[in-house]
Amino acid sequence: MKTTNHRCGSMLGVAWVVSILAAAFLGCSNTGSKNSPATDLDSGKNCDGSCGGTDGGNNASGGGSGGQGGSGGAACEPLPRSATVPEGWEEFTTADCQLRLYVPSSKEYLPPPLIWEPCSSNTGPLPYDCRQIKVDWPTDQTPPYSLGGDQRAYVDSNGKVIMQVRKVYRLPGDDMPTAYMGLVVEADGPARQAFWRDYVPKQSRQTQIGDTNIAHGKSGWYISEILSTGYTNRRAPFAGDDTLLRPPILFDRMESSPDSAVVWVGPHFYTETTNTKDMVRKWDGTDMGISAYGPTVHSIPQWIGRTMLFAFEEWPWYEVLRWTEKDGTKTLIGFGNDYSRGAGNPGSDGVDLVWIQGEDRVPSEHNFPKRWIMTSKFSTDPTQIKPRRLIPWAPSLIGTTTGDLPPPVGCGYAVYDGLGGDLHPGQSGLIIVRLSDGVSWMVPSVSKVPPDGWSAPIAVTCNEVFSRYKGGFLETIRRVRLDSLGPGTPPPK
Repeated sequence: MKTTNHRCGSMLGVAWVVSILAAAFLGCSNTGSKNSPATDLDSGKNCDGSCGGTDGGNNASGGGSGGQGGSGGAACEPLPRSATVPEGWEEFTTADCQLRLYVPSSKEYLPPPLIWEPCSSNTGPLPYDCRQIKVDWPTDQTPPYSLGGDQRAYVDSNGKVIMQVRKVYRLPGDDMPTAYMGLVVEADGPARQAFWRDYVPKQSRQTQIGDTNIAHGKSGWYISEILSTGYTNRRAPFAGDDTLLRPPILFDRMESSPDSAVVWVGPHFYTETTNTKDMVRKWDGTDMGISAYGPTVHSIPQWIGRTMLFAFEEWPWYEVLRWTEKDGTKTLIGFGNDYSRGAGNPGSDGVDLVWIQGEDRVPSEHNFPKRWIMTSKFSTDPTQIKPRRLIPWAPSLIGTTTGDLPPPVGCGYAVYDGLGGDLHPGQSGLIIVRLSDGVSWMVPSVSKVPPDGWSAPIAVTCNEVFSRYKGGFLETIRRVRLDSLGPGTPPPK
């Protein structure tokens, strides 16, 4: 819940730590046609030579202030190796050797590509073309729910979908230990990165592997120590190019430290989010300053090339913000002291911009009675934002909830998870909107209680939408062909 009530002007900030802690507590750690994003999105293009560390042994250096850069594993005494560690993999440790994972010793030992199979359904044949990740690893979790955590994705400039997933490995029996494999993998191609947390019995302290996010050519992960109470005792984020087998560890801090942070990665910069402020850094560790102050009042940031897009979302102020290297954090979409209107939940692919806009609120009310999905061509200049209404937004809130991803945007589409409203009565699930004309499609969930349905869209291409699909505390990823959804529903006149 958002608790602060002070105004950002243009420089207030975030703490998105809650969702990461929740994922760890729940045991969630585990394992087309061309779009037209902005030209500087992909790693390897316009790279200034500081694109995210090296891949040479255990001593890759990392950025960050006040931390313990580098994995430091060369000085660690090797632990006895169990037979369940994948062949050709070796230890990957933090600086003090307490938190350990395994990584492939070379790229030839990376896991095989994902396998996709037709989506399962308890309600009969699905009326659209749908595929889901095939469970081809040992687990006692009910298929298709054998992934866990916050799977994320992006679409590169060639239309490839790159995903960050965690597979749950579990042996039969209620008390059997669990292992996790974290992957960066192309949806229809090879794995780029992999990490293994071996089977361990439940104990007072154990190591977890978690994901934070991926961006064009970059990935962010963390090793954490979880106590039996579910509390994260310490965290060591590691991040960099998503092809590194040993990404640099950026810092290793106790959770109780005011400097403990979640790292959100971008092609050229990353953001350290603490409980009090957000700091932007280049990938060589150069401090680019504070982008925002204040906990729990901002949406999860999205890096669009060299621009960070996010929103201030605390009653009564709702504004879309952007950070640039040139002039820091500024309001991109806002209404000054006119609190009858507000803007939140932004998303962009660097070509198009979408957000939720609320209107006609009176001072005594908390929510906006009128809400719309809006669009404009993307720009960092607020004078170049040309708002255009698409369709009504049925949920009562215009901002994001804790842990929500920005809505994926690509190839002239935007995708949300929400209520269908008057356009799609009595339904909830994925809402796909064509930005050119506001035509929309609803891909309904089976049910919300117990959870059995779409939980968060993660990518959209010219041909497909990719989304998490939730069952209990575990999730999978499904993909739906856009041309199998029919003609769509026109917007209201």
